Amino acid sequence: MTRSDAIKAPLIVIGGFLGAGKTTYLNTLIREGIPENSLIVINDFGDINIDAELIDYRDDQMIQLTNGCICCTLGGTLAEQLAKAMRLKSSPEAVFIETSGVADPARIADIARLSHRLVLKEVVCLVDGSQINTHRHDPLTGDTWRAQIQSATQLLVNRLSVANDADIWLSELRLLNATAIIHKMGKLVCPSTNERPTEAAAVLSARALSHDATTAGGWQTASLAMPVAVEFERLHALLTDYGDVLLRAKGFVCCRDRQVRWLLQFSGGRLSSQPAPSRTRRCQLVCIGRAGKRFEELVSALSRLGQGAAAGAT
Repeated sequence: MTRSDAIKAPLIVIGGFLGAGKTTYLNTLIREGIPENSLIVINDFGDINIDAELIDYRDDQMIQLTNGCICCTLGGTLAEQLAKAMRLKSSPEAVFIETSGVADPARIADIARLSHRLVLKEVVCLVDGSQINTHRHDPLTGDTWRAQIQSATQLLVNRLSVANDADIWLSELRLLNATAIIHKMGKLVCPSTNERPTEAAAVLSARALSHDATTAGGWQTASLAMPVAVEFERLHALLTDYGDVLLRAKGFVCCRDRQVRWLLQFSGGRLSSQPAPSRTRRCQLVCIGRAGKRFEELVSALSRLGQGAAAGAT
C-alpha cells in the first residue's frame, strides 16, 4: 500500500448473478463486524429496492438506488452519491457496494481506480453452484454470469455438492478466472428459511435453453403491488409454471393462511419463504426474467392474484 492509499477508504464490491446469495453474504459480514462508519450501497434491478429492506444495517449514509442497474449509472447517480458521501464531515471508513444481479462488478470497481478517496480492496462474486451448468450455456444469462466471475478477486460458491459434480464445476470456474481465490461455502440461507424445490434442475435448464433469447429481446422486470392476501400454494404454482422465463422473484406478501408478512424469494427453480423483517410494512413483488409474451402473461397473472382476482389458467 502506498502512502496515499493509507488515507483512502477501502472499497469492497459484492457481485453475483440473481439469487446467488449476495444479500445473505453482506448480512453475514455486518453481523460479524464491519468497520464503524461504513457506507453501504444497495442496488436492486427494478424500482422496488427489496434488498435494502433485508440489510441488517440502518444509517443515514445508506444509499438506496432504485433506478436500475449500478453499471448503468456510473456516470451519474452512483458516482455522484459516492462523491457526496466521501465529502461528509465524518467520511466512511469502508465502502461496501452490493451490485444488482445483472451488473458487471468490474465496471463498479473502476470507480475506485478513478477516485482519490477510495482504494479497491476486493471484488467478491457469489456463485450459485447448482446453476453453473445452466448459465454457462444460456444465451441470455451466460455473458453476464461469465463477466461477473472473471472480474472477481474472490469466488464464493454455494449450493454445490457431490450430486452436482462439485469438482467439475470448480474446475470450470478456475478456467474462467485463473487468479481468484475460490471458496466452497454452504447454502447461504437463513436458518428460518423454508425452501421448496419447484422443478428438477435438468427440466428447468432444458426449458430455459429452449427459449429464444434473441426473440425475447433480453431482460424484463416488473414491480407489482400485492395489497391483498394471497393463497401461498397458488402463488407457488404460478411462479413454478413460468420457471422457464422467470429468473428471479422476490418481495413481501401477505398469505391468507399465515399471520405475518412473508419474504418470498424465487431463483434457480427454488422458492424460499420466511417471516419478513418487522420493519417491513408493504406487500410488493419484483420479478426479473426473459422479455417476451410469456413473461408478460406471468406479470398479468400475478397482478390479478395480487389484486384479489382469479389468476386464471397458467
